Amino acid sequence: MSTEAAGATPAALFVGAVAMTRYVSVAVPGPLKKTFTYLLPASIPSLSPGQRLLVPFGRTRMVGFFLGPAQPIAGVKIKPIIRAIDTHSYFSRELFEFCTWMADYYFANPADCLIAALPSVFKKNRPARLRWTDGNHPPLPETIAPLSKPGKTVSAATAEKISSHKHGLMKELVEQGFIDEEWPDESDLERRSVAGYRAAAADAWTDYFSNRKFQPPPHDGVRTRAQLKASGWSDHYIRGAVGHSVLIPVLQEDPTRLLDFILPRENLGLIQLNEEQQAAFDRVRAALDTGFKSFLLHGITGSGKTIVYCHLCREVLDAGRTALVLTPEIALTSTTLAYFRGFFGDTVTVTHSAMTDKERLESWRGIRQGRYKIVLGPRSAVFAPLKDPGLIIVDEEHDSSYKQDDPAPRFHGRDSAVMRARINEIPILLGSASPSMESYHNAVTGRYELLELTRRPGNATLPIVRIVDMRKDRIRGDLPYVSWQMKKEVESRLTLDQQVILYLNRRGHSPQLKCADCGHVPTCPNCSVRLTYHRVGQKISCHYCGYLLTGYDTCAKCGGTDLLYLGVGTQKVEENIPRLFNGATATRLDSDSAAGRQKAYQILADFSQHKSNLLLGTQMVTKGLDLPDVTLVGVLSADMSLDLPDFRASEKTFARLLQVAGRSGRAEVPGEVLIQTFYHESDVIHDAARQDYRAFYEREIESRKSLAYPPFARIINFILAATDEKKLEEAALCFAGLLREKAADSSLSIQLLGPAPCPLYYLRGKYRRHLLVKTRQAIKIVRMLAGWEASSANLGLPSSVRLIVDVDADDMM
Repeated sequence: MSTEAAGATPAALFVGAVAMTRYVSVAVPGPLKKTFTYLLPASIPSLSPGQRLLVPFGRTRMVGFFLGPAQPIAGVKIKPIIRAIDTHSYFSRELFEFCTWMADYYFANPADCLIAALPSVFKKNRPARLRWTDGNHPPLPETIAPLSKPGKTVSAATAEKISSHKHGLMKELVEQGFIDEEWPDESDLERRSVAGYRAAAADAWTDYFSNRKFQPPPHDGVRTRAQLKASGWSDHYIRGAVGHSVLIPVLQEDPTRLLDFILPRENLGLIQLNEEQQAAFDRVRAALDTGFKSFLLHGITGSGKTIVYCHLCREVLDAGRTALVLTPEIALTSTTLAYFRGFFGDTVTVTHSAMTDKERLESWRGIRQGRYKIVLGPRSAVFAPLKDPGLIIVDEEHDSSYKQDDPAPRFHGRDSAVMRARINEIPILLGSASPSMESYHNAVTGRYELLELTRRPGNATLPIVRIVDMRKDRIRGDLPYVSWQMKKEVESRLTLDQQVILYLNRRGHSPQLKCADCGHVPTCPNCSVRLTYHRVGQKISCHYCGYLLTGYDTCAKCGGTDLLYLGVGTQKVEENIPRLFNGATATRLDSDSAAGRQKAYQILADFSQHKSNLLLGTQMVTKGLDLPDVTLVGVLSADMSLDLPDFRASEKTFARLLQVAGRSGRAEVPGEVLIQTFYHESDVIHDAARQDYRAFYEREIESRKSLAYPPFARIINFILAATDEKKLEEAALCFAGLLREKAADSSLSIQLLGPAPCPLYYLRGKYRRHLLVKTRQAIKIVRMLAGWEASSANLGLPSSVRLIVDVDADDMM
């Protein structure tokens, strides 16, 4: 990634400058990257970067984030901030700088980047909780007085009655102090993990309650919330007493272990590093106290990269610091967590979207408090509020799952991790058996230090890989997706009580249905795709927008019942495994079978315990799995991704084939891999069969260079979407012309391709066009776009056209 970045001003400067200017810059969630200027009232003496504020916004009020000082705009009336929601910021200086860098680099709203770093309790779609106050204020209007319940939450029914009585009355009651708005803050978090409350000293207790209607006696020891409420306390009273340090929260000593169903791997601490692993470990360890440095660990599959990660993290923890470890997918996070728990026990936590809100909240709190020293997770974990981080590790750094496509911010987890390491002035280690073209190019040109692991530990060796030409060797009839050679080899391994993995990167039963009577093919009404058939529930669904029809057993057009199930997905293969392979007991691992927080882990745990002998799955079976009894991996179709209109198609295909091949022969029994393909002469497939990354890289890098694709240029994908295709086409042509003019006026060098229909030209009810910009000046272009947006909302496009700006785009569809 580029070393240029727009960094944030240090936090200390913000506070001092604000006290003098009284004008502040605030980021408000929404589609615009622009920020807004507000007046800081005298009641707020100072602010910290990232602190949440309640601000007027049009006819409503919104939660925004303080960014720094601002200059007043001539001729514009500046509205004052309503109040500060938090007493402090939840962002360290480095984390705030990281979030603002992300906003600047990826053309994102700073509020979206800051929100991404907070747990769900703070999210922008959570409204304030309304509560009747019990303070001193004028009497309520007679019509409203019966609704008042001092200290109690305003119910939805009561809020509706107030709103129906008079438009704007709720706002008036809030402004006059009859009703208080309680926005989610740290006291909400405190309540969720507090064991009970101690009473403050007697004099403080007496001073606080002397002028209040509620005057409870002080108590000895610790009282739970339930005990306090049973003796007359309300949530409102408790919150107020805690805020004035009259009630002292007592936190739980031993919080429940997160994801406790993931058991630690045993005896990992006894594993000694081999010579290559030790050499890689020594190089990174030597850099732990020397500031920012990037390493690329290129290790063949099964070479023990995870053990190197664990040993390095132990060095970091011994020095009193913390570590961040990124993995590309949730399923792989669970596998890696088992390793790290084997080394570090409960000092490790994990954060990802499959966790409950309470679990993510607990993880976030524990990280901020320093209770957890190592954080694991997918791309969103890059925002973890670690104290004094000493090392960042990005495992399987090549994986496209690190790129966020929707919603904003559309960041790349790997590249963002590199920038976070730079901001924190610490080393970062990227690891992969099939590095991305960009990372390996950085290594061979000297920007990263290249470390290599070329052999598997012990007596394990790389598997033998064979290519099966499906033009000549496939079972005819209704099983054309399996070759005779595959059938023979699978049955041979099962006879020896060994295990097999079959890989097919297409879930569902059949990618399309067709009526044999009238030829009708069901398609998604919201997208330009055919509906995929799922046998369970006889449903057809769209894997893009979620459109679903259940019980589909007759043609929607003619009512015919003779349906053809065309193509093959994992469900169809699973259905036919008893016919294909004698003695097979199969388990399927894909996003359908692994839905839920424990399913993927449980499926893999059962397979490792030989509850089944054949694991069938999508790309979930290609990464990070260490299953020593697997001696055969079968790739049912190596061709699918090669046919996609994507300049990264070859790279992604090679990586998946190399990764899934690495699941075979990871113990002393030699492994074998069969790759079925109709492209028998493909260089990509032959490179993967030889497991020759360098040969693939040398050929692919020349192609990228000749066509000016990454790493020799940056890609910015502009996607325009609208419900009216004709207006969209006109807007796209106009936007392309304006973009060329703006780039020329700013002396920016770009190569603009398009506008053209996206490969998925109709998606989620909107037609789509895209423009692809190749450039070596991505940061300057983003700055130009920011200036353009400031002067022309939506970059001059009609409000009916949605614009997405995807910097360093990965998805070309």
